[in-house]
Parts: sequence; structure tokens; C-alpha cells
Amino acid sequence: MLVLEPLTVIIDDLDDDHLEMAESHTIPFTKTVYIERGDFRDVDSDDYFRLAPGKTVGLLKVPFPITATSFEKDPRTEQVITVHAKYEKPSDGSAPKKPKRSHIKATVRAFNPLFKSNNPAAHPDGFLADINLDPEQISAHAMIESGFEEIRQRAPSPAEAGERQLADADETNSAKKPQQATPGPESIRFQGMRVAYFCVDRESTKDDLILNKIVSLKEDVGKV
Repeated sequence: MLVLEPLTVIIDDLDDDHLEMAESHTIPFTKTVYIERGDFRDVDSDDYFRLAPGKTVGLLKVPFPITATSFEKDPRTEQVITVHAKYEKPSDGSAPKKPKRSHIKATVRAFNPLFKSNNPAAHPDGFLADINLDPEQISAHAMIESGFEEIRQRAPSPAEAGERQLADADETNSAKKPQQATPGPESIRFQGMRVAYFCVDRESTKDDLILNKIVSLKEDVGKV
């Protein structure tokens, strides 16, 4: 799971050291979670089915829903910065577990089409007038679940695609067979749920994760 524009949700009735393992691969569920900013509205409506004040919704892979109880805004921008919620889980009296890191910070790059239309040559002022002047979108504060480490360890993906890079070898020496080296970060590919497919940028480091969008989950109707 990947969140491009994270909005902090604090589940007030959970202890600070709460830890619950969600379904699928290992995903820590803690007191503080992050949702897409577009998944919350401070004013609810009948045709809106995501989180809003007083509304109860489910979180993906989490067994019980949450109810939004209040929210905080930035006084300068009037933008919602934090949502407070209640976890609708029956009390079971279990002891809290030691919390683990539940997310990894990342920079996500999305590259839009170079031209604004499907036929730039048809532009009356020439194809250069049809160039998209803002083809790259950067989400500098994105967050991805800690289960990404499992994806990183399984790289390259898919293995049969020949992603493993050949080690440096003397090409003039035909008797010497090139050997396989550790795959580059760009061989790490995955689907961000509800977002798109991504790969890790080759400039990415252990402390600075950079992701590049490969393809959208849903293309425009007019595209071939």
C-alpha cells in the first residue's frame, strides 16, 4: 500500500504502544495511520462514502473499522492536517505489544505524456505548441507500508524477465563467461493499491527511497 499525499489519522482510543498485525503479508497496524488526503472530507454528504466526521469506514486489511471523531486544520492554509478517530474493536483485554515502524517515507515521481493531445502535429501552431510544460509530478512526502522490505528482498520481479545485470567482464576474452551481479534497484517493481504500478529509481538509497510510476491502473478512455 502506497499513499502519495498522506493525511495523518490518530486513533485516540488505542494505546501509544498498540500493535496489531493486519492480514496478507506483515503490516503493522498502530495508533497512527496514514490515508490519502482525498479519502477524508470535513463536511460529509450523502454521495460521499469515505471518511468524514462521525462516519465509520473500514481500513484495508484491518479487521475492524474506525470512526472519525474530530479533525485539526492548519490555521494558515485551512487544510486538514490531522484526523482523530476511534477504533471500533470490542475490548478483549489483551496486553499491548511492542510497536514497530509501520511506514517508510518515499519520494514518488509520476511522468505524464509529453504532449497535451494525441496528435500534436495537428496543432495549428505546430507540435511544439502542444508540449506539456509540466510533465513530471513529484510527491515528496509519500509513504509506503513497511511490507515493502519483503518486496525489495524478492527482487528482481519477475525473475524470468532477465533483470539480473551481467557483471563487468572483458568482452574481448570470449573464453571468460560473464557472471550475474546483484540486480539494480530498478528491478524492484510492484503495484501500489488504488494508485499505479511503480519501480524503484536507480538513484534510490537505503535512507532515501525514490519510486517511479510505470503505468496507471486506469488509462484515459481516449487512449489507445
